[in-house]
Amino acid sequence: MRTAALVLACTAALAVTASRAVAADGLGPIVRAVCLSAFENELSLSGKVAPPGMATYACTCVEQQILAGGGIESARNACRQATARRYPI
Repeated sequence: MRTAALVLACTAALAVTASRAVAADGLGPIVRAVCLSAFENELSLSGKVAPPGMATYACTCVEQQILAGGGIESARNACRQATARRYPI
């Protein structure tokens, strides 16, 4: 699971750095795509099956947190906790 988190953090960091040249609405899809990829990878490594809507919920949370100016690590942690409460698997 740490590998997926590291991939997400590194890629999101690049996206945030690039965001200075991209409008906020252009950054959202990038954050979402990176998040969905990391989510699927982490879930695959865990051997668990996500219920419908879990990935969308988690990545929407991350996207909103980052677009609101939150840091990548804090967004990941907050959204991981919120997702675990809503989708206990």
